[in-house]
Amino acid sequence: MSHPEMDELYELYVLNALDRDDAFQIDAHLEDDCAHCQEGIRAALQTTAALSVLADPAEPTKDLRRRTLSSIKPPARSRPWLVAIAGLSAACAALVVFSLWSATRMQQMRDQVSVLRGERNELRSAIELLTRSDTRTVQFGQTEETPHGRVLISSTGGVVFVGMQLPALDRDKRFELWLIPAKGAPEPAGMFRPNTSGESVHISSVPAERSTMAVAVTIEPWAGSPAPTTKPFLVVPLG
Repeated sequence: MSHPEMDELYELYVLNALDRDDAFQIDAHLEDDCAHCQEGIRAALQTTAALSVLADPAEPTKDLRRRTLSSIKPPARSRPWLVAIAGLSAACAALVVFSLWSATRMQQMRDQVSVLRGERNELRSAIELLTRSDTRTVQFGQTEETPHGRVLISSTGGVVFVGMQLPALDRDKRFELWLIPAKGAPEPAGMFRPNTSGESVHISSVPAERSTMAVAVTIEPWAGSPAPTTKPFLVVPLG
């Protein structure tokens, strides 16, 4: 998640109303002493704290103090006023709660739109790659119970990795796709996480040179690695 995307989530984060995965990404930035996120959290705390101090503090007048103290045991004639005040207080509280709920719901809708746009762009990229004359498809996996799927690869357009029955990940981990050349070090081709059913479609724009012999998938820290830090749990030969 980029900082511009996080800028719209800090208030929900401090109110503990943010989706767990999004909150975890902000947590990771804060643990890394990210100055941008620290400033965003400070501003969000100030904004949310302002809800409790909407009115400027003022020294009560003697008459107001007397009437306030007398309201502890009010005469019968004052009860309508107390009911009105109580009703007004309840209405104000309800308005604050509704405002917070509306802001949360609006953010959820924005997030859903953002996800749909991302999926649309991925689909367009996949279709564009499929239409290239040099695109080839390689299937992998022997059984339905183990990781299986297919790799669509183009030397000019990139790679599409479609995987099923992928292993579950810890919250601070992601999969990283690698292009394995005949000689030299593996080249990183993007990070991704599967859904709850172990399925994922990952599209990488990194061109796969003709010397690429295989693609591999490893489990890496959330931010990714310039070189594999774990043994690949999946290697798909392209020859």
